[in-house]
Amino acid sequence: MSHSNDKTTVPDKRAAEIAAITRQRLRYWEKTDLIKPDVERKISPRNVVRLYSLPRVVELVVASELRQQGVSLQHIRRIIEHLRRQGYEAPLRQVRFALSGDRVVFQHADGSWEDSRRPFQGVMWQVIDLEEIRARVQGRLRRSSADAGVIEKRRKVQASKPVFRGTRVPVEAVERYLRAGKSTQEILEAFPSLTEEDIKAAEASSSAVA
Repeated sequence: MSHSNDKTTVPDKRAAEIAAITRQRLRYWEKTDLIKPDVERKISPRNVVRLYSLPRVVELVVASELRQQGVSLQHIRRIIEHLRRQGYEAPLRQVRFALSGDRVVFQHADGSWEDSRRPFQGVMWQVIDLEEIRARVQGRLRRSSADAGVIEKRRKVQASKPVFRGTRVPVEAVERYLRAGKSTQEILEAFPSLTEEDIKAAEASSSAVA
C-alpha cells in the first residue's frame, strides 16, 4: 500500500464491509481496545463519526481472517501483547501470519518464524521466499570480511535498531536465539548471511547490556 493512500480514511460501515465483519463486531473490537478507529468525532448525542485509515483496515482484515480460521480473540490479544513487548507498534500489519491446524505462527522482519503458543521458540519450517533469497545472495556478495562482527545502526534500516554491518539482520533477533539456548550453528542456519564473528559480537553486546 502506498504512503499516499495511508492518509485515506473510510467510515466504520465501509471498514466493516471490507473486513467482512458486522458493525456490531467492529464496535466490540473498539470497546475492548483490540482495534480502534483513527478518528472518532461526536456530531450529536446520537451521532458519532468513526473513521478508519487504510492501515487500520488492514489490521481489521487480518484479525477477521484469524477469527474466521478459528483463532480466539483471547489468543489474538496475547499475540498482539507479546509482539508489542518486542517493539512492534502495529503487530497485525507488521508481521506475517500463517496457520497450521490450530497453531498460529508469525514471521519477524528478520525472516525468523515464531510459534505464538511457545514465545521465543522458533519453528523449523519457513516459506521459501525467492525475493528474500535474491536479497540474501546480493547481501553476501556485497559483504566484505571486514564487516564480520561489526554492529552498527543505519537510518531507515530496521527502524534504526542495531544490525550487523552489511546485512539487515537485527542484533536483537540473534540475542533472542542466544537467550533460548540456541547454538552458534543453529543461529547460522537461521541467518545464513551471518558469521561466527557476528554471533560473538551479539554475545558480547548481550553481556554488556546484562
